[in-house]
Amino acid sequence: MFGSFSDAPGNVFIDDNGDQQVESGSRFKEELNEINLSIGMEYLYSQLFAIRAGYFHEHPTKGNRRFLSLGAGVKYKVLELDLSYLLALTQQSPLANTLRFSLKFNFGDDKSSDDSSI
Repeated sequence: MFGSFSDAPGNVFIDDNGDQQVESGSRFKEELNEINLSIGMEYLYSQLFAIRAGYFHEHPTKGNRRFLSLGAGVKYKVLELDLSYLLALTQQSPLANTLRFSLKFNFGDDKSSDDSSI
């Protein structure tokens, strides 16, 4: 697990003798490029309806995925339905116009956090 924090090869170049060398300080810089940034928010109305929005950013040398996501959800008793739509921010993205959905069934109700039963 911890090896993934030091596995970036860095910028490799061939010196005058034909040997491969790694540019000094480039390994750490490439490790920083592997960090994905994302942010999102949700508004939940009456524990029944939800609307969501988010943003995802990946470095251009590591995949260049950048997109906005918009979504909505509804919850009724044990059933939840969530929909989201991805708006790609890069040209020719395979994620362009992607529609995702999930259907959830909640079996059992967690009443352990309710202090009124004490």
